Amino acid sequence: DIDTTIRETYKINPPPLSASIAAIIYMFVEPDYRSRNVGALALEVISAIQSVQVVDFTVLVADDNGSGGLVKWYEEHGYSRAPLMQNMMGSPNKENGVTMIAPVKIEEGFFSRCTIKWW
Repeated sequence: DIDTTIRETYKINPPPLSASIAAIIYMFVEPDYRSRNVGALALEVISAIQSVQVVDFTVLVADDNGSGGLVKWYEEHGYSRAPLMQNMMGSPNKENGVTMIAPVKIEEGFFSRCTIKWW
C-alpha cells in the first residue's frame, strides 16, 4: 500500500492517493562502469526528470540475486525498503528483488551543472 508505506517510512501523512509515484522499471550499469558513479548520476538525472514531471516518490525493485549489495547501494543513495509494496511491484516474497522507495529530490544547481541533456 503506497500511502501506508509513505506514512511509515517518511513519517508524513499525505491525503489519500495524493502522492504521485513513478517507477524505475529497469536500470543496469555495466560492471566496468560501476565504480565511476554512473549509477549515481543516472539516479540523479532520473530524479531531476521526475521533479519536472511533479513526481513525489520513485519506486523500484532492486534485484541483486539475494547478495544484498545492490539493496545496500540503493539505501546509500536515499532509498528505503518498502515491504508493503512487494506484491504491487510484482515481487511477492522478494522473488524478483526488494521493493524500495525514495522521495524525488534535486540538488540546488543541478540543472546548471548537469552536462547530460535530455530536452
